[in-house]
Amino acid sequence: MTRFAILGLLVATLAACDKDGPKNIYYGMATAAEFGDLKGFLKAFTKESQQLIEAQLSLSESYGLKKENPVSMLVFSNVDNVVEEEERAILDVSRGSAKRKIVMVKVPDEGWRIDVKVLGDFWEDEKKQRR
Repeated sequence: MTRFAILGLLVATLAACDKDGPKNIYYGMATAAEFGDLKGFLKAFTKESQQLIEAQLSLSESYGLKKENPVSMLVFSNVDNVVEEEERAILDVSRGSAKRKIVMVKVPDEGWRIDVKVLGDFWEDEKKQRR
């Protein structure tokens, strides 16, 4: 799929959803990542997480780690489902056959954001449940 086809799909999806909802924030992050907009990508994270993500991006670029960078770990082309629970939202995302769950938290005066600590803890809990 070309970049413009993806952008068109994302724009159409964004128009259909709540502009401040977790799905829209996620698609904004994915679009920014697709176009190399670091500032736009980082907007989807809590202030505390932004520095960590920026450092991890820098390190993964320096060491040529394509699969271990935040973009490849967090950016998927589809949001298949969103479950909002008070101050937390769980997004089921996919890229082809690859699937993942992304947790977002509601930050006062900012809206829905990804917090890397909350996300890491969530992924650890999911791993433990599968054992």
